[in-house]
Amino acid sequence: MAANAQGNDASRIRFAPEGALYFAPLPKSGSGPKPPTDCGIKGVAPAGYTPLGYVDEGGVTITPSISSDPVKVWQSAVPVLYNVKEASFQIKATLMETNLATTELFFGSEWKPATEKGTDGSEKPINNTWRLDLSSTPDLAEISVVVDWAQVDSQYRAVIERAMISDRGAIQLQRAENGKYELTIEALDSSGRLGYVLTNDNIKDGAVLPGTKFQADLSTLLVKQGGEFHVSGKGAKPNAPITVTTGDPKLVADAGNASPTGTFDIRVTIAADAATKGYTISASDGEHSAQVGTLTVEAKVPTV
Repeated sequence: MAANAQGNDASRIRFAPEGALYFAPLPKSGSGPKPPTDCGIKGVAPAGYTPLGYVDEGGVTITPSISSDPVKVWQSAVPVLYNVKEASFQIKATLMETNLATTELFFGSEWKPATEKGTDGSEKPINNTWRLDLSSTPDLAEISVVVDWAQVDSQYRAVIERAMISDRGAIQLQRAENGKYELTIEALDSSGRLGYVLTNDNIKDGAVLPGTKFQADLSTLLVKQGGEFHVSGKGAKPNAPITVTTGDPKLVADAGNASPTGTFDIRVTIAADAATKGYTISASDGEHSAQVGTLTVEAKVPTV
């Protein structure tokens, strides 16, 4: 649906009432889960990823940023261009659940069975006790992160293929408030990418996704002699010449090509002496074709 003439379209306002945060550890061997390439199913973790559970009411903050330096010259009082110095893609969230994933991410270490030395000097496990060691020389682990958010049928997914936790907030232990784990996650370079965003939302008005079937429609089914109509469609080869066939030289189609997204709109002019009858109209891009429909030409009302 296109926006109105003023560019104001309330249906384009988006909220994020539904969402989830997932992560997956990336082993040093370089193997790991395959980052998702589609929007997935709401509430279902991508294969190989672990859900991080509830996030506080502030939700997830996604911040892409660029730091640049101005290039100044003698001949101008203003910069003539800016040079990119740094780029980043940051995700920040406060996790509300105390579980294996959230605590290990927050403390940057793994839970292991707690042990103590026995009388014979050997290490023996302590019943019902786990231990998480905080290293004095911590090793920052690589992870992959996926953020999902949705509003009704519009789904979005941000994927960071390689990332590290760059900052952690403080845990406040209070009587009337639950423990929270505030994490800031920074994207690392992955084959020239910081990450990518997927959606099934109709962001590009009129754009046609790959795989769309070739189809066309008539702007009207009834036209008077000397008038005109349009054949519009989608699913054509990008930039391909569009041929509109009318079966009669009295109905002349303009020359035109499909857009880069495969849409097209071709005008057809009807001669003033065209026969008043039905015409079968078809369209083709040279590879695909479709019968558009039947157009009826009526006699032009004579002027008095």
